[in-house]
Amino acid sequence: MRDSDTADLTCLHSLEAVLNGLGLTDPLERAKIRPLCVPRHFDKGETLLSAGQLAEHSFFLCSGLVRFYYVTEDGREYNKSFSREQQFAGAIQDSVSPQPGRFSIQALEPTDALLIPLQGLYGLYQTSLAWANLGRLYMESLAVRKTRREAAFLLDSAERRYRLFLEQEPVLARRLPLYHIASFLGITDVALSRIRKRIG
Repeated sequence: MRDSDTADLTCLHSLEAVLNGLGLTDPLERAKIRPLCVPRHFDKGETLLSAGQLAEHSFFLCSGLVRFYYVTEDGREYNKSFSREQQFAGAIQDSVSPQPGRFSIQALEPTDALLIPLQGLYGLYQTSLAWANLGRLYMESLAVRKTRREAAFLLDSAERRYRLFLEQEPVLARRLPLYHIASFLGITDVALSRIRKRIG
């Protein structure tokens, strides 16, 4: 077996372990996703999905780190969220109502991923109650995270948002450049530096 084949098999096992943790406990149900998965490597800086593009795949990250970000008309970038190894990236909800996205996804580190066609996921949702429940629970969790982020921007100070980020995402806090963290928090690099000095 080639090294790449071994890595791909390891990645599939990782995906199934994550699915099991999300509640898809039947191994026969988990195995249904295997034929859909296509391994792909992305170099640092490479784009997984561009704004305005119709998403065709979701991505399961075997290794690496990606960011979701918006670009304004005047060229400014704002980070929306991040995904790292053992997490999904992409607009899974687009398997139900496909439409061009307004954000892009970019690899911040060399990233190995499994590409999962959204139409294939939609087929699993349609034919398997277990997969339909998984899809519903996953989208509910996305909605909860979105609501919490909106509330933080409306109600919390920049310092509190940063403290919560350190508490909730310690791995990302170590791996991300400060300017990416600042963009995610909706503040400038200078403001973040002042906050970091203030809290020590």
